Amino acid sequence: MLILERPKSAPHLEDLADSDRRALGTRFDAHPAELTVDGQVIPWNHIDEVEIAKAARQRTLAGWFVRNIVYAEERYHVGIYFGAQEAILPNLPLKAAQFVVQSIAYYMQSPIRYAGVEGLVPVVEE
Repeated sequence: MLILERPKSAPHLEDLADSDRRALGTRFDAHPAELTVDGQVIPWNHIDEVEIAKAARQRTLAGWFVRNIVYAEERYHVGIYFGAQEAILPNLPLKAAQFVVQSIAYYMQSPIRYAGVEGLVPVVEE
């Protein structure tokens, strides 16, 4: 089982593109007391697992157009699972998805499982 590894310092919003900062600023807030995603407050000790999944795109001309022209990069979904609930941040660029998960790892109060694309965030084997 993979567990998020706590970074030595909190990630910085300044490392993200302006558009990503604006998008996350209205949807995501991590601080020592709690995590807020789309207005939903999630206590740190309730988070069981975090997942990063590559956003699927159709293998058609429309899918190619969205991936390469509209977004100009791959996109990722971040899922945060707590109890029987989940909070999803869809269609994030890689750096924004990494920022979200690394922020969660920095503030976590107990180990949180990680699932999804390997090599995107630091994890330890338990």
